Amino acid sequence: MKIRSILLLPFILGFYFLLYIATKPNVPCDGDCELVEQVTERIRNNRESYVYHAQRCTYRAASDTLCVYVKDTAGIDWNLIADSTCYFATQVGLRQQKVFILKPGFPNDTVARRQCP
Repeated sequence: MKIRSILLLPFILGFYFLLYIATKPNVPCDGDCELVEQVTERIRNNRESYVYHAQRCTYRAASDTLCVYVKDTAGIDWNLIADSTCYFATQVGLRQQKVFILKPGFPNDTVARRQCP
């Protein structure tokens, strides 16, 4: 009887832990994170097949660089994607950004870069 009680306690605690994790509300990012997410949504619109996402190139909070990760696809004008990223970044309030269009790999391959106004 005592062994059954000892084995039952971790199961109950694990069940409540999983229930807590499953029902915990997702905290949306705010500030700069939200602005970068907006740029990602706009740049991926009609480009889902070759644009993965945009993110800050560094983990510092006050960064002025945006990295856009793309799939290497023939026939895509990467400079146009960089220009579009500058346009969308300026629209959401991210001014004077440095944009790098990167193809993932080791090391990442920079296919275009742009200094935004």
